[in-house]
Amino acid sequence: MKKGTRGSTAWRARLPVVTIVVVSVAVLTTAVTGAAKPPPGIQEIPGGHWVYNSLLQSAFHIDGGTAGIDAQVAVPGDPGSQVVQGDTSGYVVGGTRITPFGKSDLTAGPPGVPPSGEVPAGVETAGGPYLVYRQAGQIIRLGDPPAPISAGGPVGDPVATAEGTLWLPRIASGLLCRLDRGAENVSCPVTLPAGHFGALTLVGDELYFVDASDGVVRAVESGGLGVPVPMGLGAGADLRTAANDVAGRVAVLDPARSLLHLVDPAPGPRRPITVPLPPGQYDAPVAAGSVVVVVNRTSGRLFTYDADGRQTDDKPLPADGGTARVVRGEDAHVYVDGGQGAHVLVVAKDGKVTDVPVVPPTEKKDQPVPAQPAPGQGPVAPPAQRGGEDGRRGQDPGTDRPGPSKPNPPPVTPPAVPASPPGAPPGVSATGEAGAVTVAWSAAPANRADVTSYRISWAGGSRTVDGGTRRVRITGLANGTRYTFTVVAVNKAGTGPGASASATPAAAAAAPALTVSRRDDAAMLSWTRPDLGGGELVHYLVTGTGFAQQTVAGTSASYPGLTAGNSYTFTVRAVTRTPGGQTREGRPASRTITVPAPTITISRGRDTSSENCHEPDCAQVNVTMKGFEPGKRYAIRLSSSSNTDVRTEYTTTDADGSATYNELNYDVPGQTIWVSVQTPDGRITSNRIRWT
Repeated sequence: MKKGTRGSTAWRARLPVVTIVVVSVAVLTTAVTGAAKPPPGIQEIPGGHWVYNSLLQSAFHIDGGTAGIDAQVAVPGDPGSQVVQGDTSGYVVGGTRITPFGKSDLTAGPPGVPPSGEVPAGVETAGGPYLVYRQAGQIIRLGDPPAPISAGGPVGDPVATAEGTLWLPRIASGLLCRLDRGAENVSCPVTLPAGHFGALTLVGDELYFVDASDGVVRAVESGGLGVPVPMGLGAGADLRTAANDVAGRVAVLDPARSLLHLVDPAPGPRRPITVPLPPGQYDAPVAAGSVVVVVNRTSGRLFTYDADGRQTDDKPLPADGGTARVVRGEDAHVYVDGGQGAHVLVVAKDGKVTDVPVVPPTEKKDQPVPAQPAPGQGPVAPPAQRGGEDGRRGQDPGTDRPGPSKPNPPPVTPPAVPASPPGAPPGVSATGEAGAVTVAWSAAPANRADVTSYRISWAGGSRTVDGGTRRVRITGLANGTRYTFTVVAVNKAGTGPGASASATPAAAAAAPALTVSRRDDAAMLSWTRPDLGGGELVHYLVTGTGFAQQTVAGTSASYPGLTAGNSYTFTVRAVTRTPGGQTREGRPASRTITVPAPTITISRGRDTSSENCHEPDCAQVNVTMKGFEPGKRYAIRLSSSSNTDVRTEYTTTDADGSATYNELNYDVPGQTIWVSVQTPDGRITSNRIRWT
């Protein structure tokens, strides 16, 4: 079949057990995919950008170099549809259908059914184009036939290298995955460090990972991540990164502080260039060549900057309803499509912006050649300004009667603008807490039909609330796991594009398992690391009765200077840092110990005899010690009123600092006896008894 004709096989969809995927596409003939030259009269459309005008139900091609429209194809589609293109075909992608059209013959084919109602990321690259349904974790390689490919789970914003490798971050799973050109399956060769998150970007055609969790950028290598290069920005939970570099620098936007950073990813980097932005709600930056584009949704303005951070232009977004879409075209220009596709802003390579109305291209007609003046005469007036032969204007030549006047054309009433799906909800935020996240947003643009509901989706679930709700608390989440929440608005015309925010639930740390013992006059504390509730350990706070608070990095501490007879309560709690950067004190563990005053008590025990101790006066001396240092060997000295050192023997205290010793004996009636023990604080003496 020659290029310029089209087959009639329709797209069709099927439902497997779990998810809906696009499984077949029209058998597009060489009119779309063939390599033959087009027949006479059909012109190849050069690379550029296609936009879909939903009011005119047509796709228009824009030449980025001239900012002009040079082709149009009638394609039925949904409001807010985007257009992605491959080598020979384009695809109008909406929420309910995907319709192909030939770039040579400019005719549309039968539509197919998308796998999800979410707005996909369109990727134009070699071997593609691709549609990436990020929350659904589905990839569609468009073509004849289309190829549905599972990403294995929700993914972040994709990037594609020049040779056609599609990279997809699965941050919730800690993986960087790739889909090679022509491959049927996704592989995930790079594992991120535990708890790290960020985005992918290309510098030249080299892949980098912008690690927002610790403020560094790393090259993605075959064996994993390269050496971390500090960005000089600190850690930020909500940094947004352009998919392509700006003259060798990475464009990173900090929406919380309204700052645009241009970061050098090379080792020994140059200092980042920081550009303050007007306050507002910002999308991720889009970069091409030496230009970076940022959109302030709050003010409805587009700002462009060069590679040194100098502003090059400032323009209002197209005011044709819906949510404007910023894309990097196949020709490396940046385009901003109006929500209805009635206007496109074209960003030139110098950063200047041109507003292009999206209307059918006009045909150029031959213009009459004005008469040339005779030598020596002045310029000849155009025919519309000259009179007849007698020089009178507005009359038929050779007559005195005025020429017939042309009637004014009737006024053209523009078609009524129909309702379209809502815009993206502005101001989406997410705040983590223990096992939950609170998601909040502002009212989405209604686009001529009241918003009836909002749908909040995340990895593992979704929730729908009424159109008047602006906040919802999502519970049952795993502490320490980062979640991205996407909010879309719904009205009678359909579902609008989503806006997202991320947060990580985190609880206060649990109480450590605390043990307190005593050695001499010191309390010895030790504990085990508790469950940190999804946070990061900062240090431990340790307190003791009458002592100054200690900040401890390890799991032990000591408090010397205990006083006998006093009680002491010791408390240990972990201090953690939440993923949002807040510090939080955990639950405390407490133990109380009493330091008893050492005492020795003696009494006469059972009768006995020995070589030097004779009956009937010989008996054991029962010695009971309490409040001494645990596990220590002490010398017990027996004394009498006539001999201060009758005998000395040794015993060791138990874990409570107590001991009982019955190996001393005595046999001198009428004497007063006692026992004493030397300690670091002095000699402890027992009670005295008279031996009878």
